[in-house]
Amino acid sequence: MKRYILLIILFISCTSYNDAYQAETITVYKNIYTEFENLSESQMEDKLRLECNILEDEMLIHVDDGLTLNYFLEYEYYKHRFQGGSPEQVESLLFPLFYLCGLDEIIEKHWNSLDYQEKNYKKISG
Repeated sequence: MKRYILLIILFISCTSYNDAYQAETITVYKNIYTEFENLSESQMEDKLRLECNILEDEMLIHVDDGLTLNYFLEYEYYKHRFQGGSPEQVESLLFPLFYLCGLDEIIEKHWNSLDYQEKNYKKISG
């Protein structure tokens, strides 16, 4: 009986944890990507699931290519900046997105700073 109660508590806490990050991620996505605003709730959830799958695949590609996780984060930052997100919007998107996708440890350990990301972005974008 105790096991079932523990499992129920764990399930409830994990569900609300992801819901909070999902709502925050959707809000920021709408600020950067205007087409996201026209999606239904289920389409938004599908888009986020797809984005999580893409993030995981991109991370694995970076690791397989011998690149650092810092470089992976820089790539994700640049990707959303190139799409028109402001530095603050992109930072506000990446943290809840990485938490939602279960990659929170990566962003917590390997994110340098917004100034660092933006400085490198400006070097690349010319």
